[in-house]
Parts: sequence; C-alpha cells; structure tokens
Amino acid sequence: MTLNEVGKMAGVSRMTVSRYFNGGYVGEESRAKIEKIVQETGFRPSAQAKALKTRKTETIGVMISSLDSALLVNVINLLHASMEAAGYQILIMRYLQSKQLLIQQIRNLIAKGVDGLIVSLVVADDEIKKELELCPVPVVCFGPMGLEGISSVIHDDNSGLALIVDELVKRGHKEIGCLGPDFDSQMSSVRISAIQCEMKRKGLPVRKDWFLQCRDDTATHYEIGRCLAAEVISLPSMPTAMIALSDQIAIGALAVLAKAGVKVPVQLAITGYGNIDVGSFLNPALTTVDMNLQEIVDKITFLLLEQINKNQKIVEKVHVKPLLIVRESI
Repeated sequence: MTLNEVGKMAGVSRMTVSRYFNGGYVGEESRAKIEKIVQETGFRPSAQAKALKTRKTETIGVMISSLDSALLVNVINLLHASMEAAGYQILIMRYLQSKQLLIQQIRNLIAKGVDGLIVSLVVADDEIKKELELCPVPVVCFGPMGLEGISSVIHDDNSGLALIVDELVKRGHKEIGCLGPDFDSQMSSVRISAIQCEMKRKGLPVRKDWFLQCRDDTATHYEIGRCLAAEVISLPSMPTAMIALSDQIAIGALAVLAKAGVKVPVQLAITGYGNIDVGSFLNPALTTVDMNLQEIVDKITFLLLEQINKNQKIVEKVHVKPLLIVRESI
C-alpha cells in the first residue's frame, strides 16, 4: 500500500496523507478519515522511503569506550530514553579505547546514514578531532575532556576529585593514595592530575608508592580493585585514605580489605567515583561523587537536537558540576 492509495481510500490528497505521517498540519476531518484507514489497514509508511525523501533515518550513533562500566551503561539508558522521546533510536558501538577502532566506527555509522553522533571521549587527539570535524552530521562529545571545534559536554572531574580530597582533609586525613587503571590512559591521567594538584595545593605529600595502578587492559574495574587492594595491604606503611578512580574499583577493593580484616574506615578510608547504585547498599556504604548524569544527558540531547533541527553546526562547551555523596566509608 502507498500514500496515494491511503489518500484515495480516505478521500484526501497524497500530500495531506504525507503531512499526517510527518507531523504537519491536517484538518480535523481529514485527520479522522486518515486515522480510520490507518486503523483498518495497519498501514505505516516505509522507513526507507521516508529516509530517501527527508534524508533522515531518525537514528543516532553512540560510541562508548566499553560496556563494562556501570557508569556508561547508566548514560546509555538515559540517552536511549531521551532520544526515544525525541523520536530517535540509538545505535551503540564500543571502541575499547582504541583510536583506530573509534575512527573506523565513526565512518561506519556515517555510512549507515545516522542523523548525528554522540561520542564518549576517553582518547582524544588531532586525528580524532579531524575525523569528527569532517563528519557530515552533527556531533556532540562527552567525557572528562572536550575537543576544540566540537560541541562537548564535560563532566568536571577536577571539581569532583577536589571535593573528595577536601572532605578527606576535613576529616583529618593527610596521607592519601589512589587506586586506578593504567595512569597513562587519558581519563586516568586527568583524574590523577586532579587529585595530586589538589593535594599539593593543600600542602599534602604526594607519595608515588601510594598511587597504585593496574596496567592490565583486559581486567575489569572490579578485578583492578581486588588486585590493588592486595598491594595496599602489603605496603610497608599504608596511607589513611585511598581514592579509587571508579566505584567498581572501590567495591573490588572493599571486598579484599574486608576478607583481610582491614576495617574501613577505621584503618583505611576509601572513596569511589561515579555513584553507581550498588555503592549505597554496601557495608560500609561507599562515599563517592555523583557526576550528575541526567544533566549530562540533557545537555548532550539539547546540543545534538539543536544542530539537527537548525541544520547547522553549533560549537559549545558545557561543564557539568558533580556532587559529593558522603557515606560511611570515610
């Protein structure tokens, strides 16, 4: 069945039927006639035909670094709801922190005809910037860093980690360490730098032997936490507090510390980052930073749809402030 046939059955023009399906103005009488035919026949216009006519597929490509991050899974769920409410579906790809894979996926999604791209940035350089600048569709990046010339929503890790250090110092901690994945990765280096800068600003010693990292790219954050907690226990002298670069790392560490009889927070305070749901159910409940994900997703959605609807490139950099969630682990 075609739009012409629906029009003939409803006694209206093909153009009126087209406006009906594309959200344009249709008089009440004509709308009622078309709706009656639609209900009787179950007719829906071809998505492929609509895409050819409007040059839109009503799909958005989303690229994330991995699917083993509870934080990114939460972002994906919020993005799905936000984009679906705006009439779009999302296609998700993961690039496993590989720059070349990210570039290939950008090209693949463009070839599939997506109307826009959302990119979680944990790797960023001039090559990625150039690739995104060449995209024929709107792009919004999000993460702890942005790209010049590309709309970006930045979760302010510097502020979030400064909040943690400040709270620990208020509670009397002067010996602070860190647990994280490979510090050479861009996301880790941003967070490590934020912690160390705030510690130096407060006159605290930064001991490299207390900044523990796992260089196993295949390990999950829970595994990293368990592995690094074993190293903490074996240190000649432990710090009084450890900042884990994610909630999952903190949760993995807490399990090992509990098994070893290390009392948290009496012997060692520990914090996470990300505020995933399970953290509030632990014993002790995990102190962490809420990255304000709903606001991040709202900003991403607004910036992307604004570009799509206006059919023009908009470059804006938005910083979203995090919130400190203080619980019993410090």
